[in-house]
Amino acid sequence: MDELSRDDLFSLLRNERRRSVIHYLREHDGPADLRDLSEHIAAMENDCEPDEVTYKQRKRVQTALYQMHLPKLADQGIVAYDRRAGRVELASGAENCLPYLEADRDRPHHRWWRWYLVAAAVVAVPIGLAVLGVPPFVSVSGLSYAVVACAAFVVISVAQVARQHGV
Repeated sequence: MDELSRDDLFSLLRNERRRSVIHYLREHDGPADLRDLSEHIAAMENDCEPDEVTYKQRKRVQTALYQMHLPKLADQGIVAYDRRAGRVELASGAENCLPYLEADRDRPHHRWWRWYLVAAAVVAVPIGLAVLGVPPFVSVSGLSYAVVACAAFVVISVAQVARQHGV
């Protein structure tokens, strides 16, 4: 198989689940079961232990791995994937990925979506109470709610950019 160009490699590795597959397989020497791999990734994505992962969480990850991510990695020679047996292992092409994955592993990952969700809830709850006519929320103007919402999202966005760029 031809060696991947840097752009193709970066395109392949831009997806966190594909990076997680390679990390997992590297840490667990030898073939891995698709179910175990899916459970591990679902636990990471949901910030819980693998034994706390629900069937739905695991199945969502497993379906995406089965249908999209593992075939893509296999097509590029990064993993060997037996669909029937549900077994996956690193292939020789994974060596090309490792220097980039080490750099990725050294960076702390922060789940910014949680902060955006909290900001949305902090704004949505008072607006909902205002719609229901609950004092004092009903007396606050719509413009005030809009200003608070914009400010919350600007603060989180600036914090995210600053953290990602090491400012």
